[in-house]
Amino acid sequence: MDDQFAQQAHRDYIENKVFSAHPVERVQMLYEIAIDSVNTAIARFRDGDIFARGRAVTKAHEAVDELTLALDHSVGASFTHTLAELYGYVQRQLMAGHSQKSEEAFQNALSVLTTLAGAWKEVVIRTCGSGSSHVEPASQEPAVSSEPRSAYDGVPQMAS
Repeated sequence: MDDQFAQQAHRDYIENKVFSAHPVERVQMLYEIAIDSVNTAIARFRDGDIFARGRAVTKAHEAVDELTLALDHSVGASFTHTLAELYGYVQRQLMAGHSQKSEEAFQNALSVLTTLAGAWKEVVIRTCGSGSSHVEPASQEPAVSSEPRSAYDGVPQMAS
């Protein structure tokens, strides 16, 4: 029972961090979740835990989906289309890594995400200052909820 209470408290803490974060910090959180999940997928690839690898790939895929949905193509900036293409590449590499058992594909996805996250960190610093908050990586076990809802509802649209 204490473990269940601790898990719920952790989920509540993470949810509060997401909803109280500045919009650009939410994007940074998505990058962190995607990167942490790809690193977990690589570790599970190496130790042969197929099911845990699948969960990690799914979590990374969902985070990149949210990043894709956050793009605002209406601003007419060419970089939004470039980001969409990069996110598509990452998604394909995640699927290839999992289905074709390719650590190289996972590394390719990780490389792109790490590069983009580094650039986005500069946006966060310029927008929010250097003392910005970030979310702690959640447990690799899927959260069980009685309500189907995403912790990333309301992720901001990225504008110029």
